[in-house]
Amino acid sequence: MQTKIHLSVFFLILFQLVSCGTKNQEPSEILKEANVFHQKSLDLREEIMGIEKQLQNEGLDYTNLKEELKIWDKDIIEVVGYEHSDANGYHRKYHIHNPPKPLSEEEQLAYQKMMYEEILAIHEKFARLMAPEVMS
Repeated sequence: MQTKIHLSVFFLILFQLVSCGTKNQEPSEILKEANVFHQKSLDLREEIMGIEKQLQNEGLDYTNLKEELKIWDKDIIEVVGYEHSDANGYHRKYHIHNPPKPLSEEEQLAYQKMMYEEILAIHEKFARLMAPEVMS
């Protein structure tokens, strides 16, 4: 009888520990900010996809930029707590499946800022290729 009580108490405590550990926690402000940079990066990457189509239609060579994009695509990672999430339910054309790296929250924010700056620079290079004097 006492064994049954001990087992019942043990399983009750175990259940509570497991259920407490799986509660959805609200991401920290740092991770929220990191995700804002991540989403802005993805917005720019989607714009670049459209520019790539235009460049292909015009027959313009952008091989060097394509290589920069390959590297960026390989390096971009998701933010912890936002894995596979689309911003505001918007289904993106550009998807990544690179899992987050084991970084602190501050490092994740710095990494996402860096990736945003890199894609912004690449986007500006693509925009220059689309300038009227280059297109003609």
